[in-house]
Amino acid sequence: MGFNQLAESDELILGEALERQQVLEKVINNSPVMAFLWVPDKKWPAMYVSENVTQLEYSAEDFLTGRIMYADIVHSEDIDRVRKELTRCCEAGNDSFVQRYRVLTGNGEVRWVEEKTFIQRDETGNVANFQGIVRDVTQEIKNEKVLKDALQSQKALMEKQKALLERQKVLETVINNSSMVVFLWKAEKYWPTLYVSENVRQFGYAPEDFISGKILYGKIIHPEDLLLVELELEENCEEGGKEFNRQYRILTQTADVRWIEEKTFIQRNEEGEVTHFQGIIEDITRNVKRA
Repeated sequence: MGFNQLAESDELILGEALERQQVLEKVINNSPVMAFLWVPDKKWPAMYVSENVTQLEYSAEDFLTGRIMYADIVHSEDIDRVRKELTRCCEAGNDSFVQRYRVLTGNGEVRWVEEKTFIQRDETGNVANFQGIVRDVTQEIKNEKVLKDALQSQKALMEKQKALLERQKVLETVINNSSMVVFLWKAEKYWPTLYVSENVRQFGYAPEDFISGKILYGKIIHPEDLLLVELELEENCEEGGKEFNRQYRILTQTADVRWIEEKTFIQRNEEGEVTHFQGIIEDITRNVKRA
């Protein structure tokens, strides 16, 4: 093989190598990953940096000319941590280094980056250079913070709900061991029940009887008292009243007559319309009979 043939072969190999390099650089420059080749000096001067470093508001020339050293763009609060970890990896004989830290862009904006670097060594084992890829993870950090905050808020909400349920159980225990029966009624004809405490059983009814709609509260009020209760409650509502207090008779599940005292808070919406009644009824039959 002659000299000219060898030269042509070398040129072909060189041309193919350059073409592959151009392809690789094009891939990198169109990706979010920035490639660096750093000298293992204190400020990490760059021997190579991909063109897409412009996403940090710098040009490749800024680093290649030494006008800007990579260490100078690492956030002042992070630089010591990054240096110590890199030194530890080098001294421990590690072949890679991974770290997240903040950098300052060319216009002074703070960004979070993730650096993954391969520690290159010479034949004697000394560090020769750092081949690194740097990726902007600012949005990831923000998303992680949002998720963390959401999880913390959810945890706090769950703890609050747990505390509320515990207090609710205490209140229900107190109520159910007293003579007072708690109701939440809709402001509709015969007062459909949304909630009633367990101790309604003292009148022979189960809570489910009312909550299911099988029994409407108005239907257990004594027929001779119902109209008066309806009219008085309606008058209170029309006059803007907040409370309703009345003594009247109700019928138990076995048709026994009991006297009760009702104390009710009238609930309204933003427009002032009555929506619900929060009521407490207490059996006062013995007191009435004594009187």
